[in-house]
Amino acid sequence: MNNKKKVVILLATYRPNMVFFEKLLTSLNQQDYSNLELYIRDDSADKEWSSEIKLMVSTVITKITFHFEENEINLGSNRTFELLTKECIGDYLAYCDQDDIWEPYKISKLIYEIEKEDAEMCYSDLSLIDESDKKIANSFREIKKRVVHVSGEHLFDYFLRRSSVTGCTMLVKADTAKKSLPFPIDYMVHDQWITLFCASKGKIAYVSDPLIRYRLYSGNQIGASVLPNIFSKQDYLKDRLFKEVDKLTFLENNYKFSIDNEKMIQRELLFFKDRILFFERTSLFNLLNILKYLKKDTQLIIFEIFIAMMPKWMVSKLFSKLHHNKVGV
Repeated sequence: MNNKKKVVILLATYRPNMVFFEKLLTSLNQQDYSNLELYIRDDSADKEWSSEIKLMVSTVITKITFHFEENEINLGSNRTFELLTKECIGDYLAYCDQDDIWEPYKISKLIYEIEKEDAEMCYSDLSLIDESDKKIANSFREIKKRVVHVSGEHLFDYFLRRSSVTGCTMLVKADTAKKSLPFPIDYMVHDQWITLFCASKGKIAYVSDPLIRYRLYSGNQIGASVLPNIFSKQDYLKDRLFKEVDKLTFLENNYKFSIDNEKMIQRELLFFKDRILFFERTSLFNLLNILKYLKKDTQLIIFEIFIAMMPKWMVSKLFSKLHHNKVGV
C-alpha cells in the first residue's frame, strides 16, 4: 500500500454526544492508513464545550497529528466545512461527522480505489447503527429506497438531479475540493455540492463495502428523514420545486461549467418549471406536458401527478405515511 499521499480528515463539531464522539475518535485513531492528519473546527460557540471537545481529542487521538480551531459564532456545518476545506493542507480530504464509527480500513480502501480509477472523488456505502451501536441496516439503500450508488464519468446530470453520496463516506482530491470554494451554502449541503463539482471535473469512484457505521438517532442532522417539513401540496411546491429552481438559477448565474453541463442545468430548470406549472394549474394540457418526462423519472412523475390532482386530505395522509415509514421519494 502506498501511504505517501497525505489524507486530511475534516471534522466539524457542534456540542456532540460525548459517548458517541469518543467512539468516533477511537475509530479515527485506529485507521490502518498511516499518513493522516486531523483538522477539527468546533462550531459550538461555547468555551466550555470547546474545552471539553479538545480534551477528548487530546486524550483519544494518539496516532494522528491534529489541529483544533473554534468558531467565534455558530456558523452551521456547511460554513464550518467550507472553512476546514480552505485552511487544510494535504493531498486528499475525508469529511467526517461527529457521531459515526469508521471501519479501520475506510481510508485505505477509499485511497486505493480513487488512485486506481484516477477519480476526483471516491465514496462508499454505509451500514446503519442505533444509539446502542446495534446494526439496523447493512446498507444505506435499505432505508433510502430510491438511492442508486453510481460511479464513472459524465455524472453531472445525475448528481444535478439526485443526491446519493453521504458526506462522511467521501474522499476527495484536495485540489478539486479547494477549487469548488466557495460552497453555494444557501442552496446545497456541502457533500451535494462537492459531489456535483467533482462530477463536472471528471470521474467519481465507488466502493460498495459499507465503510462507515452511520449512527441513526434523533440528534443527527439528516438521518432517515423523508421530505421533512412537507405536509401538503403547497409545502411540496414551495419547499421542493421552487427551492430547486432557485438552486439551479443560482448555479447557472454564479459558477462556470462546461457548455454541455450548462445545457444540463437549463434542461433541468425547464423540467422543474413545467412541473410547477402543472401544480399551479392541473389542466389536461399541462398534464400531457409533464407526461413527456415519464422516462426521465417515472416514479417521481406519477407521485407528483397524484399529489397535484388528489384532494388535500388525501395528500396530507400520504405525506404522514411517508414520514412514518421513512420510504424515500
